[in-house]
Amino acid sequence: MGDYMLNSVIVTALSLVILLVVALPASYCLSRFKFVTSKFLNTMFMAGLFINVNYIVVPIFLMLRDGDTWLKSVFGSGFLLNNLVVLSIVYAATALPFTIYLLSGYFATLAHDYEEAAYIDGAGYGRTMISIIFPMAQPSIVTIILFNFLSFWNEYIISMTLMSSATGAKTLPVGLLNLMQAQQSAADYGPQYAGLVMVMLPTLILYICVQKKLIQGMTVGGLKG
Repeated sequence: MGDYMLNSVIVTALSLVILLVVALPASYCLSRFKFVTSKFLNTMFMAGLFINVNYIVVPIFLMLRDGDTWLKSVFGSGFLLNNLVVLSIVYAATALPFTIYLLSGYFATLAHDYEEAAYIDGAGYGRTMISIIFPMAQPSIVTIILFNFLSFWNEYIISMTLMSSATGAKTLPVGLLNLMQAQQSAADYGPQYAGLVMVMLPTLILYICVQKKLIQGMTVGGLKG
């Protein structure tokens, strides 16, 4: 059970890092700048909100399996299946539409005066984004982290499909199900309850840590006259 816990921690943390690294700059650019493909990209991300991840698990698995087969034929080994890093990338990719939609909506409410003041002081686009906009967006970013943490930590279907090896690494929800199946014929419920506590405890700890930011609201971006 300890290995399952560690795998879930690695996958969840790595997924959040990948998601934030991609979604924060993308959301900022899509909400604050107008360029040739901005409307098209916004439309595509909006369309992604209506795609249920559970419906595309099998196509994702088949795509990765075919890629693994090609890698094995060329290099002798594949790494796309039963890989915690690849699982983290898939998690982050499936969460991008919702994350970009929420962050873009918040960034769009911020007044441009902050950026103009930063440009006058000599800050570039990157410095303005990191030092001015992102700190102002902390409540929205904390909300994104909490929602996606819950999604990644409790996710079962994708993990079970992409980590299908009997001897490979598994995340905590999949490992807990295996434990429950192994304990079906026994009356020892202690390990099962311990596993349930291990699943719930990180969520409670994270909520306690971020609840102040979570309840601050989305009014940080208003200009005070």
